[in-house]
This record gives sequence, C-alpha cells and structure tokens, in this order.
Amino acid sequence: MHHLEKDSHADYLIDEIIAPNDTLFVYENSNYRWLTFSDNIIQGVMSLTHPEQVVSPISQALMLFLLTEQSGYSLLNLGLGTAAIERGLQYFHDKQQVTIQDCVTVELSEAVSHCAKKHFNFSANSLHTECAKHYINTTHSQFNVIVLDIVHTQYENDFLQQAPLWEKITQMLVPNGQILFNFNPYSEQGLIMLLKTIRPYFSAIDIIEFHNYKNIVIRAHTSSTFNLSQHAINQSKTFTTIAPHFLHNVKNIFKV
Repeated sequence: MHHLEKDSHADYLIDEIIAPNDTLFVYENSNYRWLTFSDNIIQGVMSLTHPEQVVSPISQALMLFLLTEQSGYSLLNLGLGTAAIERGLQYFHDKQQVTIQDCVTVELSEAVSHCAKKHFNFSANSLHTECAKHYINTTHSQFNVIVLDIVHTQYENDFLQQAPLWEKITQMLVPNGQILFNFNPYSEQGLIMLLKTIRPYFSAIDIIEFHNYKNIVIRAHTSSTFNLSQHAINQSKTFTTIAPHFLHNVKNIFKV
C-alpha cells in the first residue's frame, strides 16, 4: 500500500471534499482508489477490480474474526474509513458464505461517511454519526464482534487506556465475543499499560505485528480456545478470499 503514496498527487486526484476540521482527498489509478486527509497519510484503499478484497494489511487483520466461524455475525465497526469491512461482509453475505445478522457502523465525520458512500461502495445498513466513545457508553446493544480502527498517538488522549471503557465493552460483547482494534504503540510503556488494562476482561489476547507498519492489531477474546496462528489463517477459505496475501505482511503473532 505504501507505493500509492507516490501517486497521491493532482494527476490522480478524482475528488476533494472539504470538511469542518480537515480536507479529504480521493485518488485513483488503474488498480486502486484511496483516501487521504490533508496529512497525506492513506486512510483506506479499494481495489477497482475486486472491491470485496481488503487491501490494507491493518484492515485485513481486523477481519481475523472470520476465522472463528459462527452461525451468524452481529458486528459493530467503530471508525468507517473507506468501508473495507462493510464491503467484505456484504460480499460474503450476498454469496451466502457468511450470515450477517447485524452490522452497525459508527463514524464521527459526516464527510467520511459521504465519501465512503460516493466513492467506496458503502451501503449503510445501520450508520450512527457520533463519537465512538459516546456510542459505547450509551448503547444497550450487544455484539459478537467489535472492530475499532480509531488511532491515537499519545497516552494522554488515548481513550483505550481507560478501564471503565473496557468494562462497558465487555458488557457489549456476548459470551465468546471478541474485539479487534488498531493500536499505535506510541511508547513501550503505553502498550504495557494498555495490556494491563484489558487483561482482566479477556481470556485470550493476540498481537499481530507487521513488517512495514508501525501499528499493531490486537485481538481480545472473552472466552476463546481458538488458536490464532499462521496455519489457521492459511486454512480459512473465507479469510483468504478477501485477504489472499495477508501473511506476506505479518512479521509475528504474539499471545499475551
């Protein structure tokens, strides 16, 4: 995905969306369409020929819940981006490979939601335009999967470091539920504090580390005996359909 950064310029720009706090830029070349903000960091990518595939390794890792096969998925996605998760799930649901009982998306930015609908094939089943933390603290809904892709860059502003939030999240998860989230390890101490905070609430925690990305993805399961491994990933036809090259980007999978 890093190779798209060099194409993030006017020759490939197809739309510019001005939002109250930032500007969104949508680019497209012969293979991909992608989104950046004014900092030029790529926020999400869609394949033009296979829009159901998840391109970003971080987003691919957030889909690892598909390895724990269930009769149906009730999913909460906190942070829309370019709707990669929603597109992948819709594809499987249409193919009758996975049953989606519910898919709730929470996105604070109306501009991001508008962009995802206009350029990234997002069809909102249940979209809430509000702060993720507010939704977590006020909802009475329950899910078997929560996905969170909201990244903070310092300990002081990172709401994931707050124990009451995790207590509420575990109340939102059904028995045998799981959460997968993107985390920027802004410091070793920050990561240690986060793991200490969530450890009491989950029986299984996995960390996925990547070759070319600083960020990690953490999977926390309330009561899982499932062993997340490279072998399990290779054996999942469902997962490899939308992320065929995922393991090429994975450096390590740790258990905590």
